[in-house]
Order: sequence, then structure tokens, then C-alpha cells
Amino acid sequence: MKIHVQFFSRLRDLVGRPEMDLEVPVAGTAADLLDLLYSRTPALRGWDKSILVASGVEFVGRDYVLKPDDQISIMPPVQGG
Repeated sequence: MKIHVQFFSRLRDLVGRPEMDLEVPVAGTAADLLDLLYSRTPALRGWDKSILVASGVEFVGRDYVLKPDDQISIMPPVQGG
């Protein structure tokens, strides 16, 4: 199934683009998506412990089951001041 992935901040720089569409297995999870992204962009793996994943405007866990046409955001920890 197809999902749309957006990258933010430093992760966008590592991937080399702000967004992409990906084909993932039906019933795949956010963890499966991250594994796919790590295989394509190994430099992302170094951020694994701190990466945040959101579906739409809600943060989700790595056990989140992806749905067709999901809008997934991949970002580093939120920083503020």
C-alpha cells in the first residue's frame, strides 16, 4: 500500500528531500516503515532512539499499524525555548 512520508529538520537533510511516497506491506507498522527508511538511508539509523513518528497530527508509537494513504511525519525531538 502507498503512504506519504514527510521529513523534518535534520532528518530532511539526511534523506535529501522533504517528502516521498513509499510502498509498504499491508498491516505494516511504523517500525516496519522505519526499517525500510533505514535500509534506504542508513544515516537515519543513528537517530533511531530519538525519532518521533506522527500520523496526521497525532504522534504514534512504533506499533502503529499503517493505513492506506497515511500521511506520516518523521522528525527529531521537538525543541523549544
